[in-house]
Amino acid sequence: MSELKKRLLLPNLTRVALSLAVVSALAACQTNPAVGSQTADQGPQTVRAVDALQQAAQLRQSLVPGLYEVTYDEARGALFVAATPDFDPKSAGFLYRLDPGTLQILQTIEVPRRTFALGLNSKTGALYVGNTMEGSLTVVDSRNGAVLGVIQLAQADAEGNYDHTRKVIIDEQHNRVFVTSPNQRGTVWIIDGATGQLTHTLDNVGKWAAGAAYDAERNRLYVSHGGDTGEVVAVINPDKGEIVERFILSDGKEHFLINSALDAQGQRLFSADGNADGLLVFNTTNGELLRTIPIGVGVLDVLYNPTRNEIYVSNRGTSRSKPEGTGQVTVVDGATYAVKRVIDLPVHPNSLALSPDQQTLFVTVKAPHGDKHPAARKGSVDSVVRISLQ
Repeated sequence: MSELKKRLLLPNLTRVALSLAVVSALAACQTNPAVGSQTADQGPQTVRAVDALQQAAQLRQSLVPGLYEVTYDEARGALFVAATPDFDPKSAGFLYRLDPGTLQILQTIEVPRRTFALGLNSKTGALYVGNTMEGSLTVVDSRNGAVLGVIQLAQADAEGNYDHTRKVIIDEQHNRVFVTSPNQRGTVWIIDGATGQLTHTLDNVGKWAAGAAYDAERNRLYVSHGGDTGEVVAVINPDKGEIVERFILSDGKEHFLINSALDAQGQRLFSADGNADGLLVFNTTNGELLRTIPIGVGVLDVLYNPTRNEIYVSNRGTSRSKPEGTGQVTVVDGATYAVKRVIDLPVHPNSLALSPDQQTLFVTVKAPHGDKHPAARKGSVDSVVRISLQ
């Protein structure tokens, strides 16, 4: 697998039991100051400056190196973003709690392992952090930042390497966690969120099993992957830990569906194809390919907005043949599949998240990797961008 593909696959102690009682007890001991509240010593000029930031239609904050996934915590009115500033195996990872209005850092949480993917159970307050390189999850109490423990999923091989974790998907109704692993055979782990115990391990899901989306109403997990067999999506019954269906493309091309998003009501799956630089739309009732939408070089993340019936797709803008490019976020009409808007976000847009009212989009944007890109600057850091969709 190429180094570029390995980096796109990133998002992401001992086994511990996580119980709702423990999370609730820890949270009960904490107080939750209002996120973004104005303190008594703020003067009029400071208040006006904060208001201006919050009201901006698009706001960009340069934060720290190594930003990856972002998620919105509705219960606490905050934004969480994962960061791994250093790939050294002994390096810590970090979580940053941001004010969603100003994108300023409110809290810094050090995690014992490098952090990439994020999955939040808003009912229990458990924030699951994908430690990609170590093949594990770190569990953090989103209410106070306490690190509750680590769930080890992959086992070390003879060289001490682990199958990587990638996407972390939460089933709040049944308190389960689904984790993909983009190894050659494709692995999916299913974890009981109440105990932290592994309930199912599915191997041979599909080469580079990367993206995932869960349909809570129909209790089906869709895992998108790559390979040249024509199989691109595995449909899983998580109760039994079994693959019940596969979506197949018969065009003879090698696809790599790196991320996926679900329109549960419309029974559609949207998958970002990193090999074709486009967005594929599937009918989830029969696996039929409904549409292919060209996006741009380095397609990565995808998100569906049911309130606005829009699909958002990030593309990094770079490839082996085009290393100097910059990326964008494309807004696609969910009814017509026409491109409604293209938002330039240099240098490399990465992960996407929506506000609870689905009227604001958040994007992590990475600085160039290495010094050969025209935009590379010594000391540059990654950013978070807030975009009003209204």
